[in-house]
Amino acid sequence: MDTLNSGITRDAMANYCQECGKELISPNAEICPNCGVRLKEIVINRRSPVIAVVLSFFIWGLGQVYNGQFGKGIAYFVVGVLCVASLMILIGFLLVPLWWLIGMVDAYVSAKRINAGEDASKFINV
Repeated sequence: MDTLNSGITRDAMANYCQECGKELISPNAEICPNCGVRLKEIVINRRSPVIAVVLSFFIWGLGQVYNGQFGKGIAYFVVGVLCVASLMILIGFLLVPLWWLIGMVDAYVSAKRINAGEDASKFINV
C-alpha cells in the first residue's frame, strides 16, 4: 500500500483537491468545483512540422490536413488545381511553384504554431 508521511494513502488523496484540500465530486474531476484549479494537464496533440512539409510537398493541402485543418487543406488543394488549370494561359508556370512553396511553408509554420498553442487558423500563416 502506498502511503504518504501522514499515513494517508495516495488513493485517498486522489479524492481531494491538491490546491484547496476540499473533497472532489469525482476522483476523475478535471477542475476543482470549489476553487476552480485545473487538476489534470491539458494534452496537446503535437504535430511534426517536417512531416507537414513533406506531405505538402506531395499533395497540396495534405500538410494542412495532417495539422488538423481540414477546411484549409481542401482550400489549398482547390487553389492548387486552379493554378494547374492556369497553365493553359501561361501564368500557371509562375503560380504552380509559388503556390506549392506557400503551401509547404504554411504547413510548417502552422504545425509550429499549433505545437506552441498559438492560433494557426489564418488561411496563410507565412
